Amino acid sequence: MKIGVIGAGGIGGTIGTHWAKAGHEVFFSSRNPEKLTELITGENTHAGTVAEAAKFGDVILLACYYWTIDDALSAAGSLDGKILIDATNPYLREDGKIHRVPDASSGLEIAAKLPNTKVVKAYNTLPTATFANEAHRSEPYAVFYCGNDSEAKAIVSQLITDSGFAGIDTGDLNQVIHQEPGGVLYNHPMSASKAQSLLPSLR
Repeated sequence: MKIGVIGAGGIGGTIGTHWAKAGHEVFFSSRNPEKLTELITGENTHAGTVAEAAKFGDVILLACYYWTIDDALSAAGSLDGKILIDATNPYLREDGKIHRVPDASSGLEIAAKLPNTKVVKAYNTLPTATFANEAHRSEPYAVFYCGNDSEAKAIVSQLITDSGFAGIDTGDLNQVIHQEPGGVLYNHPMSASKAQSLLPSLR
């Protein structure tokens, strides 16, 4: 599958590398594409501008900072008809400090900005170190996802498996509140079996 990564930092670079190792073709991008050379590890990895990554990918991983989302989407151009995996979280940086934005959902905001894009929330509940060091465990960690398009979610579920984790479907995009900061699924590494046992309490 052709995947464009917008924001190839800790999360984007790590997940994109896992996908490339699984055989997918991955195009990394950021505001400074010249700094992404270390992510080019073979013929199926590329790097360039955000617009190039957006045009390249059938699936787009958005892994930028919350306060740069509008700039990233503007640089990407049209994402109509594509699957967008939203890995962002609603935090802002002010006076050198990072703080959560109260009553904000980056997943719902992005879906509203992109009505013709299939938005699936995923890869936002675990820290970079877990994604980097704990992939392909004998009992994989759960990666939660939600969205309104069943075909898009099926593709994202397979990509989660390919990256070395277990995809757990939490429902439609309104369930995103459980995955974002303050939600019961946020920043709590757990096995797929434990994750499944929590699902009935979310609905």
